[in-house]
Amino acid sequence: MSGFINNFRQNIMSMVYPQGHEDARERPQSNDTIDNLIALGVLLWVVAQADEKFLPEEKTKIEDVLSSYGEISEEDMPVVLRAVEEASISRIDLYAFTSEIGKNLTFKAKIGIIENLFRVACIDQDLDHEELEAIRKISGLLRIDHKDFIDVKIKVKKEFGLDTAGL
Repeated sequence: MSGFINNFRQNIMSMVYPQGHEDARERPQSNDTIDNLIALGVLLWVVAQADEKFLPEEKTKIEDVLSSYGEISEEDMPVVLRAVEEASISRIDLYAFTSEIGKNLTFKAKIGIIENLFRVACIDQDLDHEELEAIRKISGLLRIDHKDFIDVKIKVKKEFGLDTAGL
């Protein structure tokens, strides 16, 4: 992945590991795995903040998802989370960001992202309207059909034991 995400990761790496710091020399200049995790993390963070109630459970779920996707080490997790949080603070252009990350993703990968967005949103046992709309927007930007969006929504709500009537 290149462009925005790669440049953004490089900036975060330099903030977390200042020049001359021992760990900075050990870090690779380009790391697609970390770029992909940052991209996924940013989307998860956007959904977690959508209802303006960013809960500790949501942050923990984001860490769990990122760890499971990339088997990220404990030492790299602060780098990824800091990049994700910085992107959130910077109010990234969701359209441009999603377009860039969606280019090379398979349908299965896109569905996996949407599933995890719903998992973060449902972690508090409530899928708020704002969270739902954020996921719907991201789903549209990733070019996921509405039927697939609804199927994922139902699947994840069932995982969390939430009401699926009226969907």
